[in-house]
Amino acid sequence: MKALSFLMRLGLNRVSFVLSRMAACGGNSKNKVTVARHVWDFLTRESPAKLLKLKEENKVKVSIDGETSDFYVLRLSTEGHAPPNGLYLGRKALKALLKETEKELKKVQRQYELAGCMAFSDKNATELLYRGSGIAARGQQARGVPGSSGGAIGGGSSRELRREDPSGEDDQENQCPICLGEIQNIKTLEKCKHSFCEDCITRALQVKKACPMCGRFYGQLVGNQPENGKMLVSKDSSLLLPGYEKYGTIIIQYVFLPGIQGAEHPNPGVRYPGTTRVAYLPDCPEGNKVLALFRKAFDQRLTFTIGTSMTTGRPNVITWNDIHHKTNCSGGPQLFGYPDPTYLARVQEELRAKGIAED
Repeated sequence: MKALSFLMRLGLNRVSFVLSRMAACGGNSKNKVTVARHVWDFLTRESPAKLLKLKEENKVKVSIDGETSDFYVLRLSTEGHAPPNGLYLGRKALKALLKETEKELKKVQRQYELAGCMAFSDKNATELLYRGSGIAARGQQARGVPGSSGGAIGGGSSRELRREDPSGEDDQENQCPICLGEIQNIKTLEKCKHSFCEDCITRALQVKKACPMCGRFYGQLVGNQPENGKMLVSKDSSLLLPGYEKYGTIIIQYVFLPGIQGAEHPNPGVRYPGTTRVAYLPDCPEGNKVLALFRKAFDQRLTFTIGTSMTTGRPNVITWNDIHHKTNCSGGPQLFGYPDPTYLARVQEELRAKGIAED
């Protein structure tokens, strides 16, 4: 494996590498569970006791067996004096816990949709839960909630005293979706025509350059991907991806040399190791369209970032940055490979959310 890794870093023996990745797609999937990254991160951060209880009750160990920009593959293994069906029961319990966690995460997201944070993904909901209380408080104040400073009767401003229509529904036309009060110094976004208080939308765009109502992106997003990377592209007409047998394959190699973290990184001055990542696209018109978008994302330093690997737990390494790549040729979505009929459409939506689209 070391020799193969060395050859890949030199960009050699590409077909052998592809065949080895395809062979790795096999194996027993009965002890594996695929989970969205943000759900697993939320569970391990907010409810570690639930996960520990599951492990103890079922005598199983849960580890991360693989990852991509969107998913983790979890591997279950028995430990101690586990019952014969312990692995089955553990997997069933884990799937139930993940489903419960996803519901909890959606509840958090809905709370902040009411506070005008609809453009944020549920991956940011936990952070907003702690730092967004000021937004929710302003919304209550604007609506005159009892106990809030804006709820006094007799002489408040039009922003503090909201007008309710006879049906009990708010008049939405003059309401700021962020603070839920009457719009002050109206600011209308050019592309989507949604309107807000000038102060509210200014603060929102400082956090994320997108409309809080529809997610339409404004400006050019630039990431903190290390600058010493290269994106190498080649094509292999003899390598056929499941679902795209009429076409060859586009092979993308991302190569990064070792370096030192800059001011925009988590630990400035600390070294990070080099890495090589490989991804695959069908050599069809839509696949080439996605390839062009991948180039834009790479040029804007959005494809990778520096952080902690969820596979190895190693800090200060180069990791994927929420743009889903197919790192296997086969195995389907569960193993980050093909066939996956909706992948090309989905990844274009991911890129569009970062402001990456066709000219």
